[in-house]
Amino acid sequence: GFFMSSNHALHNYQHTLAFNCQRPGLHAPMLVAHYIDAALNVAKNFEQLDNPLLQEYYLRRTHHEIINKMCDPLTHNAIRKQCLHQLHKPLLALKRFYISHNSRAKFLLLEREARILSHEFNPF
Repeated sequence: GFFMSSNHALHNYQHTLAFNCQRPGLHAPMLVAHYIDAALNVAKNFEQLDNPLLQEYYLRRTHHEIINKMCDPLTHNAIRKQCLHQLHKPLLALKRFYISHNSRAKFLLLEREARILSHEFNPF
């Protein structure tokens, strides 16, 4: 069953960080962590399928989604705060990916952008 686990990973994946719970303040850490875990699992599956293009796509997509929510004033503050605190997870996965693919420069650009946005939009 590798294909099954791959399907399962995609099944648990949401394209955006959706939070339709009543108490985002309480559930924010878990919501953000689950979103990131599910997305990174999809990327990991593509790594095992030896598909670096889709692996990179999902890693970058996860990273950008977390940054977008962090910078979005319409997003609940507790969620934004967690996006800031957990941004290192997709960033670390991207670092591993780019270093293993000899694209350190690509990673440094992403890291710089993340650092700038974290400072600029840090509401705390």
